[in-house]
Amino acid sequence: MPRERPAAAGPVEVRGARLADEFDRAADRYDLLTRLNPGYLRALSTAAGELVSRLRRRGGDGPLVLWDLGCGSGLSTRALVDAAGEDARIVGVDASAGMLGRAEVKSWPDGVAFVQAFAQDLPEVAREHGHRDADGVFAAYLLRNVPEGQRDEVVAAIRDQVRPGGWIALQDYHVKDRRVATAVWSAVCWGVVMPLSAVVRGNPAIYRYLWRSVVDNDSTTQLQARLERAGFTDITWHTGTGWQRGILHTVLARRPDADAA
Repeated sequence: MPRERPAAAGPVEVRGARLADEFDRAADRYDLLTRLNPGYLRALSTAAGELVSRLRRRGGDGPLVLWDLGCGSGLSTRALVDAAGEDARIVGVDASAGMLGRAEVKSWPDGVAFVQAFAQDLPEVAREHGHRDADGVFAAYLLRNVPEGQRDEVVAAIRDQVRPGGWIALQDYHVKDRRVATAVWSAVCWGVVMPLSAVVRGNPAIYRYLWRSVVDNDSTTQLQARLERAGFTDITWHTGTGWQRGILHTVLARRPDADAA
């Protein structure tokens, strides 16, 4: 089916535009480098499965309607398709044209579409594409790429695009206020990731940014507070395995039913 690639709705945030350009330059080698990260794909699959499992418990056998925010090259989208089934309706959103180009050349069921936009533009994208009141939202490695002053706004926008009773799953690296986790993260980035990016002719700038963005990212306590301010409930956390223990975190949260407001 034709892939949807409109321009980002609303004003372009300068830092975001520059960051999208860096992801464009990294796109050709991005999947290769993630495959070299032990546990990366497994963690995406686990989080997507947990999200779908919570949605299925609500009953109903119809196709799920899902957002995949910060979908990148489509690795998280594939995890959602595998978990939710090929009849699911999934819209992947990303600001990087290069990353979306990598996603679009892969084989997808008819219910999968991609839109180029910033996470901050989600309300406009939802109105334009008729994908409001989705069952759930998956966002892997997204919020640390959003300016800190806009993160509450994005979390609120995510809440508004999920039906009452729907669920969200957010996955990212959180090391702030964790001295050991910060040290391990820095060692992995400077000792493994950046040398590998040079070997495979990736974009070293994006991986230097990756290191800094994680160090500066919200702590789990800060993100918990953002979710609570947005009105999410039933918030649960778990961490990764192996070298990612205490570094990679997945949080699931529910938008309350309308009659519980």
